[in-house]
Amino acid sequence: MKKSYVFNTLICCGCTALIFLLHFIVYGGVLLKSPGYTGLFCAVWIAQAAGYSVTLEPKIRPHTAVRVRLWQLLYCILLGNALFATIVDPYNVLCWFCVVYGVVYVIFFLRKGDNGAEPWTATFMMLWMLLTLGAFLLIVHPITVSQARNLVEQAGYTDLYRFQSVDWDAIRFAQVINNDTEIIGCTMPEEKDPLGWYGFRAFKDGERYCVVVSAARGQIEVQEKQGE
Repeated sequence: MKKSYVFNTLICCGCTALIFLLHFIVYGGVLLKSPGYTGLFCAVWIAQAAGYSVTLEPKIRPHTAVRVRLWQLLYCILLGNALFATIVDPYNVLCWFCVVYGVVYVIFFLRKGDNGAEPWTATFMMLWMLLTLGAFLLIVHPITVSQARNLVEQAGYTDLYRFQSVDWDAIRFAQVINNDTEIIGCTMPEEKDPLGWYGFRAFKDGERYCVVVSAARGQIEVQEKQGE
């Protein structure tokens, strides 16, 4: 394998690792609504960097007007769907990725008659994904796990244990946590969080509480005392 392929593949793998590090570690699994699809997105660019062409545009550009128009129509449909999805669900960063991919790829490659088959194309697009993610974080400004924990501690709670519920969308949930040694539950607010929730079992004045923090709004939404 050529050095250029190795170099670009390593960069793409590093960008992918950074994206999922932010999702799972820094933001506790609430940053990406569709981590599987995002992973597929990244895998496409890693494959591209390794020398496998995965572009929608064929290596030999079509010569007939009909085929050219069909390709243009396909890109317009895909980009239009991505824009609509972003408007409907602006907190889904995958939609942002799709819009940026459509715009950047068309402007920098298809418009110039280049199908983007070179390995550096993948690095270029992965860097745009990171820029898009950075813009998303600046605009949406979700709080991290650490910030949520600090918020709960500032409210006077101690001995925090973070848990993840599979029933965040339920009106009320109850589940076993802490290695099956505790049961915790609470009534969720009517207004759903567009990103997700951080849940904590915490103590205050000797009482056990279920505390739920909104990732998008950055505030405590639920403080419910638990029964014995």
